[in-house]
Amino acid sequence: MMLRKKAYLIGLLLCLSVPMLAAVPADSLIRIPRYQALFGKKPLNKKDQEEVTQIITSVDQSFPNRAEGVKFLSERAWEYVSEGKLDTATYRFNLVHALDSTSVEAYWGLGVIAFQRLDFPGAIELLGKGLQINPKLSIMRVDYAIVKLSCYLKGMDCGNLEEVDALLSQALQEDPTNANAWMKKSQVAFLQEKYELAWSYFHECRALDLTQLDLNFSQQLMEKMPDPKGIFK
Repeated sequence: MMLRKKAYLIGLLLCLSVPMLAAVPADSLIRIPRYQALFGKKPLNKKDQEEVTQIITSVDQSFPNRAEGVKFLSERAWEYVSEGKLDTATYRFNLVHALDSTSVEAYWGLGVIAFQRLDFPGAIELLGKGLQINPKLSIMRVDYAIVKLSCYLKGMDCGNLEEVDALLSQALQEDPTNANAWMKKSQVAFLQEKYELAWSYFHECRALDLTQLDLNFSQQLMEKMPDPKGIFK
């Protein structure tokens, strides 16, 4: 399922014991509007605007309805993200937004790209807009919380542990089976020095989805407190 696959794009990037990710520094971003989120929030030049208009017309002619066209472009854009082709992915998500300004996919995808480029405030803004459109999307709320957690870990003022924990709790109210949310709750509890609680959340994640477990993190947790269940030694 595409939503589950997308969550891993952010969900698997965070590890407390190593540098967060190899990403493109924000100050090296290409400054051409077509390769910036939402076209850089600037009017396109005549040539680019004509190209966008032609693409929209082509999509409308090629699919039975615009929703199908938006889905197709979104799926291709996510593929470009997974391949690390962030400029191309950005342009594709911009086209998705041009086709449908209420598309959660566009804001979600652009938010993931901003995160990978270490533009945490930009990621927060974009993911926040996506959540305004669909406030019940638990997977994206976890991504939003992870960006906030990344702010905290980098010593930036765009996130703190209390709001991260609240976001994760809300995501779990929406979907108690979200294993990634339990994993991140465990990491937050660890940072708060609540090690018994961290183990409890860790085992909630383990029971739901073993692939979501951060085993490097479990080693850190064992250094602070043995596993109460005796499973990890």
